[in-house]
Amino acid sequence: MDLSVETNLGSFDVLSPDGHPVQLASLWRDQPAVLGFVRHFG
Repeated sequence: MDLSVETNLGSFDVLSPDGHPVQLASLWRDQPAVLGFVRHFG
């Protein structure tokens, strides 16, 4: 079982600030990236 971040999260799509889908793996293709998760209450 491969537990690497690239394999497990890289195929997911997220929305860019302008609302377009972006594949997570493209964010760290050329350089390291930091992922932050924010949960909104309210």
